[in-house]
Amino acid sequence: METRTRAMINVGGADYEVEAIIEALSPHLLPERIARMSEVLDRRLASVALGVEDLALTHNGAACIRTAEGLGLQDVVAVEPQRPYPLPAETPEAVTKAAQRWVDLHRLKDASALRAWAEARGMRIFGAGPRATMTLEALPVDQPALLLFGNEKNGLLPSTLTSCDDTFRIPMYGFTESYNVSVSVGMGLSAVVARRRAALAAAGAEGDLSPARRRLLLARWAFQSVRAADQILARKLSGLTPPPKAPR
Repeated sequence: METRTRAMINVGGADYEVEAIIEALSPHLLPERIARMSEVLDRRLASVALGVEDLALTHNGAACIRTAEGLGLQDVVAVEPQRPYPLPAETPEAVTKAAQRWVDLHRLKDASALRAWAEARGMRIFGAGPRATMTLEALPVDQPALLLFGNEKNGLLPSTLTSCDDTFRIPMYGFTESYNVSVSVGMGLSAVVARRRAALAAAGAEGDLSPARRRLLLARWAFQSVRAADQILARKLSGLTPPPKAPR
């Protein structure tokens, strides 16, 4: 039996119970749409995350999120020591294909915040660097991993590299010294995700989201997919008592 959560989340400026959102909004979604969401959640990965630092170009930021979502990742981490992440909301949906609606974008100030984020999730950080000795194919997939890529021009900051558990390189066989960052992200994630999915398949699974996170995401995605969802929830769930606010 799938575990159900009584967690509360804020949608549309109000707090509601996860299961109450799903129950209230499901009648407003086609069965095929709900089935599609469930199918995607079945395949979602929490054990592989994408990290990018100080990206400067909007189209690269959009392409990275689109690639991560298409490969089934849920978490994209933006490290912003010098410049803010070029938010997908500022790009045409023709570029992102609305991928930013379906992932969690975590914006962090610096490498120490990244280190804390990864440790809280039991993740190792692997930074991309042209002089690394570990190859992409050698990256371990037996525990959660965050693949970290740097700025389009300078790569990862030295201080960020020292915060990584290890570094890896993507082999190159021509005169060109580096790939475009979005290309590197696509190559790196594709290789690691394929191996991670093979390991999950051997254990009889497609994805590795926790049951609680699956339900939370289903509630959030339903809210994003139903027109006037905030008004529907206010009407149907107005009798619910919101959780007490934490004291300041």
